[in-house]
This record gives sequence, C-alpha cells and structure tokens, in this order.
Amino acid sequence: MVPVLCADGAGAPRCLARDPSDTVEYVAAKAKLSPAELLARLVYAEALSTGIGDDPLVHEAIAWGVMNRVRLAERSESAKRSYGSGIRGVVFKKGQFNPAVSPRSPFSKDFLCPKERALWQMAVEAAGKAMAGERNPFIQTPWEQDNGLSLVVNFYYPKSIQADGIHAPWEGGGGLEFIGDIMIGDKMLPAEHVRFYRLARPPADLRPAR
Repeated sequence: MVPVLCADGAGAPRCLARDPSDTVEYVAAKAKLSPAELLARLVYAEALSTGIGDDPLVHEAIAWGVMNRVRLAERSESAKRSYGSGIRGVVFKKGQFNPAVSPRSPFSKDFLCPKERALWQMAVEAAGKAMAGERNPFIQTPWEQDNGLSLVVNFYYPKSIQADGIHAPWEGGGGLEFIGDIMIGDKMLPAEHVRFYRLARPPADLRPAR
C-alpha cells in the first residue's frame, strides 16, 4: 500500500521552512510528518544525491535499504543502537543520512522541500513498497529467507563519492560483504549506481519473529 502523504492538489509535498539554528529533525518534528512521509522525503533527497535521481530503481533500492535497518532493529537491540528505532529513528540517526541529519548537506533542502513532482511520486511509491514489505529484493540468502529479514543495511553512491576520491569507510572491511548488482523485479540496478553491503553475520542478539 502506498502511504498517504500530505500534499497539495498537484501532488507536491509541502515545503518546510528552517531557521538557521534549527536541525532538520526539529523542523520535521514540528511539522508532525508521518513516518511514511519521512521515509519518502529521505528517499527523494538521497536519490538526488546519487546523481541519477530520475531512476525509479534507485528510489526503490534506497527505500528497501532504510526499511531493512528498521526491521532488523525491531528484533535486535544491538541493531537498534546502530541504526535507530522505527522509521523516524533510522532516518535521523546521527552520522547516517546527511540530508536528514546535516543542515549543511546540499540535499537537506530537498528533504525539506521536494519540488520535482515526478521524482516525488517515485519516492512515494518506493516508500510504499518498502513499508509493505512484500517481495523484498534483498532477501536472498538462506538465512534471510528463513528469518524473513534482510541483512543488507549499508549502501553508498559511487558517482557522488568517488568524485572526491573518497570511498565508504567500510569498503574492504570484514563486517560487511559487497553484494554486487541487484535485481529489483525484472530489472537490474548496477552496483556502479548504488553499492549495497550485507552484514557478514546476523546480530547475535536477534530475537525470533513473533
């Protein structure tokens, strides 16, 4: 089910004004945005930051990556500490998604005021699919299939990062495994657009599904 979001008659979300001293989180909380709208706004801004924000696969992949964190944190206290609790906690977790946590990010303005209506609709649809949780393209391994969870929780955008000669801090580390290209439905999202990583091991404190 696609989330119902606050929008005007033309389908654009409302713009949120921010005073220089305000955090993005404070502005969002003051506006009483729903978790669904928070996720869509984050997907919209993050997709733009990739440099290929007009690709619906990028929107959907980002939405799934965020919701993978949300769902893993629901069943693991250690994951909750790492990623935050619920959509709101994950979106605004310190040190994670710059458009939501850093007013200095050039994409925080896109989080607060999504203006491209076609891209906004992509973000809304992507958020709706990921929140519904059906046919998660990142549930691939036997463990993930048995537990109904994906361990794919980290990702970054080569086009935006490599321009500065910087790589993700976890690149080449032992805790995360690069998964390569990803099939979303019947289409492939190449890793050169978004690089996704799976936790090498599930959290030791994972609780069983109820």
